Amino acid sequence: MKTLVCFIMFFFAGLVYGQNDTTTYKPKDDLSLSGFPVVFFLPETSLSFGAAGILVFNAGKKKAWRKSQISLGFAYTLKNQILNFVPYELYFKQNWKLNGEVGYYRYFFNYYGIGSDTQEENLESYDANFPRLLSTLSYRFSDPFLLGIQYRFDYFDIPRTDSLLMVDNPVGVDGGMVSTVGLSATYDTRDDIFYPRSGLFATFIAENSGPYIGADFSYSLFQFDMSYYHTIKEKHTIAANLYTGGTVGESPFFSYFWVSSGKKGRGFNDRRFIDKNIGMLQVEYRFPIYKRFRGAAFTSLSSVGNSYGDVFTNRKIWSYGGGLRFQLSKKQMSHLRLDVAHGFEGFQFYMTIGEAF
Repeated sequence: MKTLVCFIMFFFAGLVYGQNDTTTYKPKDDLSLSGFPVVFFLPETSLSFGAAGILVFNAGKKKAWRKSQISLGFAYTLKNQILNFVPYELYFKQNWKLNGEVGYYRYFFNYYGIGSDTQEENLESYDANFPRLLSTLSYRFSDPFLLGIQYRFDYFDIPRTDSLLMVDNPVGVDGGMVSTVGLSATYDTRDDIFYPRSGLFATFIAENSGPYIGADFSYSLFQFDMSYYHTIKEKHTIAANLYTGGTVGESPFFSYFWVSSGKKGRGFNDRRFIDKNIGMLQVEYRFPIYKRFRGAAFTSLSSVGNSYGDVFTNRKIWSYGGGLRFQLSKKQMSHLRLDVAHGFEGFQFYMTIGEAF
């Protein structure tokens, strides 16, 4: 689900929003309204169609350190899924950032069981209708470092049927309310937000859920996501991503970490492996081909487990692949991304906007 919203946001941002502001402030340059059709393909959605618009503006009387943007989108997939979403990213004065998402989804998710040893033939899906609210308020203490507070709300309505999911009977099998508060810290020295060739991007998030904020589940979790970019020679870049997370308490199964997606562990069906804890390492080699065409070769190694220690001893999940990139705009390094990835269960194909990391 995050993959869908993220790549659509990157698409629109790449067309109408620049990373670096001009030194001369011209208010009329800080306001634009655009609309676009949306077409994409992911294993979890099949071919999908929709439309979206984005408003870009300066949120204040003085020029902020980046332009603000509010998007509005709708998508329908050939698997009869509906996505309505409003992601936003607001910058105030020179130090404050408010970003998040408001949405409503009619979706279904794959379920194979829990853990790294589940069987492919156990595949089933469950329907889920849910609203979503995610909001993070951050303060920029220095150019690369932001610290913030976060709130997340999801309410899952899951129809109960006879199935493997009912037999396993994990926490959250009847749906329920997810409500969390947490802290986030971000460090960002990338030279470009769409196609970095140097720098470091790292995010740490810690969340807590409980009845005191209206949640049906009591648990805590953390996530750490770090990407490093290094150009070994002109326009040939090595990108590496380390992603890990852990959960303590009775979190619902639909909030578990998972492998894979179009951004995390490409090469398997969506949510092929889920559990309370995860570790993942991805490496990608990015290179020029001809003019606005670029290529990539990548690999990933992952594991999930019921405890954090299990991540290091459980079955390892390996995949690899390659892809083609086409730069959509001469002014921005945002790309149409076509990837094919192979794991031990076959091939998966991806067509999205924006890099995996």
